[in-house]
Amino acid sequence: MKINFHKNKYDKELSIDCLKIAKNPKLILDNRPFYVTFYEIVFITKGSGTFKLDNEIMPFEPGTVLLLPPNGWRQWQDCKTKVDGYFLVFEEEFIAQFFNDALYLYRFHFFNNTHTPSFVQFDLPTFQQIIIKLEEIQQEINSLKSDSEHLLRSLLYYLLILINRKYEATFALKGSYFQDALTLRFRKLLETHIRTHHQVNDYAQMLQVSRSHLNKVLKSHFGKNCSVLIKERLLIEIKKELSFSTKTIAEISFELHFSEPANFIRFFQTATGLSPKAFRQQNTK
Repeated sequence: MKINFHKNKYDKELSIDCLKIAKNPKLILDNRPFYVTFYEIVFITKGSGTFKLDNEIMPFEPGTVLLLPPNGWRQWQDCKTKVDGYFLVFEEEFIAQFFNDALYLYRFHFFNNTHTPSFVQFDLPTFQQIIIKLEEIQQEINSLKSDSEHLLRSLLYYLLILINRKYEATFALKGSYFQDALTLRFRKLLETHIRTHHQVNDYAQMLQVSRSHLNKVLKSHFGKNCSVLIKERLLIEIKKELSFSTKTIAEISFELHFSEPANFIRFFQTATGLSPKAFRQQNTK
């Protein structure tokens, strides 16, 4: 099931929403996989279990914040008790256009980061302060005014920075969210072109820098060169297809621009120690 953002839900076009789980029975909370095309931040106030984002499995309990970028598969798993909380959802344009910065959401550590988990745990007193802000967002959406978008952006901006600070502290990440511009551009290009471009030269040319300079910059930020980062991100895309689609190995190989299925199988087996078929059998939806 694919879920797109509904901009026209309210009296005016709006690219942000905040939903209380208990008051929205149509939200998917069972174990059906679903695909989302927009940003989601899920704040858990009640319940425990695990949540799957593509092939990452995350435990949750009250105080957990799930940080879910667009264009990925989601699945609730092993929910031990009834889940409640808030879905804060928005499209990239809602905040990026305001700051006139196409890389704005890539400046935070927690979106589109393949090296650290896609969740963070808050202490309950701090978490309760966050819930108050979410309720303010709901109240504003329910009584929209001419300047409501500005207030909603400021509340979202506040929450993103608060979450980023906690995320940095939890996972001992260095630096502020205002990271190196070349690194941010590379991260966005990687998300946009990973299905079709797998070579270091591809990204160096798009960024208009030399291979050596790109590798040097990325190594300083991630401790890995460009080739390794490309392969890691490509592997995530392959696992997503094997786990959630019914496409054949040959079809996946073709769609991800491998020259032939044999090269696709060799790449995957070298990286994981499993054949694509064996991985699919272990991770069927």
